[in-house]
Amino acid sequence: MKHSAGAKSSGSRKTYHHGALRKVLLDAARAEIAAHGARGLSMASLARRAGVAQSAPYRHFSDREDLLFSVATDGFERFTEALLEAASDGDDMSALSRMAAAYLVFGERNVELYRLMFASGLVPGAASDSPLKRAASASFQPLLDRVTALDSPTSHLSAHVRWGQLHGLVMLKADGFIHDSVEALMGVISF
Repeated sequence: MKHSAGAKSSGSRKTYHHGALRKVLLDAARAEIAAHGARGLSMASLARRAGVAQSAPYRHFSDREDLLFSVATDGFERFTEALLEAASDGDDMSALSRMAAAYLVFGERNVELYRLMFASGLVPGAASDSPLKRAASASFQPLLDRVTALDSPTSHLSAHVRWGQLHGLVMLKADGFIHDSVEALMGVISF
């Protein structure tokens, strides 16, 4: 039996107001992914972590893939916000370096979410007009804009190379091949 949004549940389950359950579920999914990776996330584990009935996640997500698409979309939106905030915090000359540092920090602090976003195959398999594809494309735009301002004749290629450097560093750190701090890495890469 499904509980209506905002209804009180028995036991340790929480009470949610209309509209808050989706956020609670996304927060719980991010926490589950951070703790155990995306492979271990199921609708049942999500319901347990969120403290809701097993049927509750299906009110907002049709299945596990829909949930993962939503988590990844939210991740790209948060990632883009971090890059834009870094770019706006200080003078234009060092904006690209600040964005590079923000990129590395986001990847280091959100390893499993980053893997879901960039290494799970979700984005390449998403429809071109999907929120996930749009959010992923939008996350590249701040880097492209800054590189274009500095290096217009080869901006797209240059932005991809810089993105590749940052992605490689995040993944090498995540997999334990690099142990240096973001500050140390920023001291030796050129942006």
